[in-house]
Amino acid sequence: MPRLDAGLVRSAVRRRVRRHRRRGGILMYHRVVDADFDPWGICVSPKMFDEQMQVLAQCRGTVDAVSFSGGDVFGRSDARVAVTFDDGYLDNVVAALPILERHEIPATIFVIGNAVGRTREFWWDALERAILAPAVLPGELEIVLGADRHRFTIGDSSAREAADGRWRADADAVTTDRQRLFVALWNAIVVLDPDQQDQAVDELRTWSGQPGSVQRIMVDDKEFDALVQHPLITVGSHTLDHLSLTDLSPRRQREQIHGGHRRIEELAGRPVTCFSFPFGRFDDSAVAAARELGVDIACTSVPEAATVTDDRHTLPRLQALDIDGDAFARWLRDDHRLLRA
Repeated sequence: MPRLDAGLVRSAVRRRVRRHRRRGGILMYHRVVDADFDPWGICVSPKMFDEQMQVLAQCRGTVDAVSFSGGDVFGRSDARVAVTFDDGYLDNVVAALPILERHEIPATIFVIGNAVGRTREFWWDALERAILAPAVLPGELEIVLGADRHRFTIGDSSAREAADGRWRADADAVTTDRQRLFVALWNAIVVLDPDQQDQAVDELRTWSGQPGSVQRIMVDDKEFDALVQHPLITVGSHTLDHLSLTDLSPRRQREQIHGGHRRIEELAGRPVTCFSFPFGRFDDSAVAAARELGVDIACTSVPEAATVTDDRHTLPRLQALDIDGDAFARWLRDDHRLLRA
């Protein structure tokens, strides 16, 4: 008889136990925009976002994310749902906010401290544009990333074909040199310091023949203030530079978490009561630093519904995808038991 894997058994038991606890859902969004490429599934089109918010409005069960600090939002047949956004993209104001207003849906936006007023795109957006957007890539790449020199060969026919806009780096197999290059560069750049990240993607854009500038995509001081003053919006912090916390020392983790929080509080002119971990990456020292902020909740990207017994400083979130209202309702109801049948 085959032996049972103890880890798999524990995971199955944990899922079964969680499924029967009082629950609620914290949805995670990033951008509301039509995108040609979306390798991490962080873009939802305005049309689909509108349909999703209509579903939530009809259920009359949305709450502010900070409400998850208490126990009243958790239920069995009447679970509550919160909408959150990470990073502070301009389209949160231009595209998402009018839809939230129309359906009277509250939302929490976790903003990167050094991103307010930033006039250049983030490295992950620039990498996507450099590697996935070009119709043709050069056959070789040699680049220094941090202290290491990397050499890549793009030899298969994928280098001469447009990238597949449907490919998801976090869900689909890597089958082409272009996809392999994208994943390798992402993993190498994510651990660099901010200046090194920007330098790396500048070099990659030049190598692949992509323009060096794009339209500003982050909120500025005026737009940030409009979010702070809006009755439907709660602003939270999201570190200073959106670095991978698990690749930092505890001291640098604390600098990023506390520095970003102070910056957002200074810009907001009021206390900030919530925080989210960049890339969903956290460890014990990062959680300890988040607790020191005195915030009511801290959110991760663990893809589960939240339950009443969850640690309020490592709350899971469900990443919403670019799907229509019917599929969104089935996903919440059937996969996560967050909507009544």
